[in-house]
Amino acid sequence: MSSLPPPEMPRFDNGGQNSLNPTKDRKAIGSLACAILGLIVLGIVFGAVAIWLGLVARKNIKLSQGALTGSGMAMAGIVLGGLDVLFTLVLITQ
Repeated sequence: MSSLPPPEMPRFDNGGQNSLNPTKDRKAIGSLACAILGLIVLGIVFGAVAIWLGLVARKNIKLSQGALTGSGMAMAGIVLGGLDVLFTLVLITQ
């Protein structure tokens, strides 16, 4: 039997706001930025990076238990990154 102290509860301040404010995952922001940049230049490169960053960001957000946000932004990066790659492949094959 262990004699560890109980875990510390989150502190609340000013109107019941949690002091543990969630932050946006930087990889989600990077995913969306790369996807938008891929619409303009080097779609296959930036699109692939956007897909990879978006998948990593969504995994990190899920594992963070609410400490990270930006799942929608990561999903938008994945979808736009896929469109970047698709449009580039269509342009190359014509």
